[in-house]
Amino acid sequence: LIEERKKRLATKGIFDEKYKKKLPYLPKKIGIITSPVGSVIHDIIKTLKDRFPINVDLWPTAVQGKEAAAMIINAIKGFNSDNYFEKPDVIIIARGGGSVEDLMVFNDEKLAVSVFESKIPIVSAIGHETDTTIIDYVSDLRVPTPSVAAEKVVPVRNDLIMQINKW
Repeated sequence: LIEERKKRLATKGIFDEKYKKKLPYLPKKIGIITSPVGSVIHDIIKTLKDRFPINVDLWPTAVQGKEAAAMIINAIKGFNSDNYFEKPDVIIIARGGGSVEDLMVFNDEKLAVSVFESKIPIVSAIGHETDTTIIDYVSDLRVPTPSVAAEKVVPVRNDLIMQINKW
């Protein structure tokens, strides 16, 4: 099923590198789509706080189950909406590890299309290093864990201060 979806989406070109959006070097705000409970959101926020404190908007969603794909699609569209005040400069979609069944929501075809259509760059941080889902192929950047997503979206503040002080 997953391989058939990948083939169908690949023929539409949504995995092509030419469509990948560049992440901003220093975003003003980060949107996070994940469960509001559990270690994932805490790991991301801790990593961001350690590296470069920044404004974060959490759009709480389910990350498994029947409602999850629609909730995540709604979050992507919500962050991209013209009605959303102070849009994030980058979005992280995150979930910890799990079985193939637990991660199946991230193989949803409509979700993949929503990721592709986002005007805001999206970082996919689903599962652990060995887990790969369809949205990993369509997102602008795929990272192995949610903590790595936080590392990739902001520089280290102290490194920037040292560089500025050298000038």
